[in-house]
Amino acid sequence: MRSGSSWPLIAALTVTTLALAVLVSYSWHYYTMPWDARLDAPEHHRLRPWGSLGHLYGHIGIALILGNLLYLVRRRFVGVARLGSMRAWMDWHVFSGIVGPGFVLLHSAFTLRTWPAIVSAASLMIVVITGLFGRYLYRLVPRVSDGRQEPAEELAADVDHALIALRNLGVGSIEAADLVEARVEQIVERAGTARTGFGAIVLAMRALWRLRDLRAAARDVARKAGASEDDAAEIGRGAAQIGRLIVRVDLVDTLARAAAFWRGLHRNLVIVMLLAASLHVSIAIYLGFGL
Repeated sequence: MRSGSSWPLIAALTVTTLALAVLVSYSWHYYTMPWDARLDAPEHHRLRPWGSLGHLYGHIGIALILGNLLYLVRRRFVGVARLGSMRAWMDWHVFSGIVGPGFVLLHSAFTLRTWPAIVSAASLMIVVITGLFGRYLYRLVPRVSDGRQEPAEELAADVDHALIALRNLGVGSIEAADLVEARVEQIVERAGTARTGFGAIVLAMRALWRLRDLRAAARDVARKAGASEDDAAEIGRGAAQIGRLIVRVDLVDTLARAAAFWRGLHRNLVIVMLLAASLHVSIAIYLGFGL
């Protein structure tokens, strides 16, 4: 697929994760204390949720979470190219959606003592989990480099080129390619159609799950045809990748429908999370903990 892993996103997440790990390790002694024991700790005035660092972590987390919502605005103006590619905006959406909650966790000092904080944390965790699954669904839809869904004629060309490449891997590759085509055809026929968005998710996940043994089956076929162990292993890896590609292409409409349904669900959960967070912040200000 043209839409491979984004190295800027991976690099940014790696650097930020290391930085957060350093912050946690530096104050780990405090975070592992019971709450009553923390009151006498010298770090308490800085690391407690309303302390100097605790407040700073909270502000960074809220800023990232609010900035995360800019992706939804960008989707409204998808045709405005000067605003940047959808892929770059999706990378920002993923980055801020992971790092923002990380700073919120530091802000909480790894303890939740009030029901508004518990509700806010629970809703935030649900949003993060559903967002990660939504990202997975988004990546399943074949896309070009700028994030747009790949045109049908290009998808067909991708499949043809992939099968030709597999057939040219040497002894046993033709037999493996035939196995891939037969297995994928069977899976797609059994998939059927989905009446609902949730049904589309179930259908797509079931179809991809049925490919789990394709690598081993293609390797065995290639080995029986006379391929060496190393060549058979390479053919098996290629067959598994191509089988997954063809299923994604054949079920592209189902995958797009699944991703759209999950995106709507995720958006509604974000609204609930924002309401819970607003309530938490409002109560904190009312009680005199400041903003």
